[in-house]
Amino acid sequence: MGQIFYACVYDIENRTCSVTYADKFHANCYTYSGAVVAAHYLLRQKPYHVMWGGNYITIDDALADVDDENTLLGISIYEDYDGFERNNSDISQKLYYDKVKFIDENSKTWKHTSVRDEVLELFNMKVTRSVPFNGYLLNHTKNLAVNLFECYKKSIFLGGKCGYEFFAIDPIPVLTETGGGAQMAYLEGTSAASTDELAGNWCGDLLQIVDSLPDGYEIIKCCFADIWKRAVFCYKIYGLNDEGLLKEGQSSLYEARPFTIFGERGTSRHVKVEVTKDKIRYSTVPIE
Repeated sequence: MGQIFYACVYDIENRTCSVTYADKFHANCYTYSGAVVAAHYLLRQKPYHVMWGGNYITIDDALADVDDENTLLGISIYEDYDGFERNNSDISQKLYYDKVKFIDENSKTWKHTSVRDEVLELFNMKVTRSVPFNGYLLNHTKNLAVNLFECYKKSIFLGGKCGYEFFAIDPIPVLTETGGGAQMAYLEGTSAASTDELAGNWCGDLLQIVDSLPDGYEIIKCCFADIWKRAVFCYKIYGLNDEGLLKEGQSSLYEARPFTIFGERGTSRHVKVEVTKDKIRYSTVPIE
């Protein structure tokens, strides 16, 4: 069936939260996805904790590795005792049973709100088809920041019915997921610029989107781009050099990083494009 996710944006002090059903990770992690749009809307209002919570947290003793109380509170927004009991025949015997009880007790304290109508009006989604790219995504917990425009510029791919609408994997779902979801958005590899190692590093942290970067925050490189979706974008926008290698700019070449059969990062490679009458074939080649 696959892991199901819930986009949780929450205020721990006031016990208010917005939860959006996000389905499988690769179904709703993009800049046009309803769950992403709701998160962006709320984070432009004030700081919130954010968790892209997956239901695999209830299986394989995954909860044993969670020690941060704020993270446990986030899990309590979309899971309760029933979820753990349903997936574990001996839940009361688990060493982390106290965490399960903590989650269950707190699951009853949240006031759930919806921002659907406000989101559609603010972002004019029927026209823009995407959240805005301006500003900075701040992590108040770690004093880090992501330049949203730079992130999107490196992550953008083409999609839509005509194949000429600009989309991207949004950084918020990847940075805040509970685990095991992000790689579903780039199963075969990423662009070499992608920072897929950051997946889950901001899970449950206090985030905010602002127009200007405040003092004391370190900007980190952030980009999440599927190897082939990004390759198609580069071909249509930048084309090829004289050797048939894919460009990623007026002079630079696109570098891809295929994954091994074990899902591990391979070495960076260029992409060769062969165009025939019937199709376009993309393949990776060593960087000379």
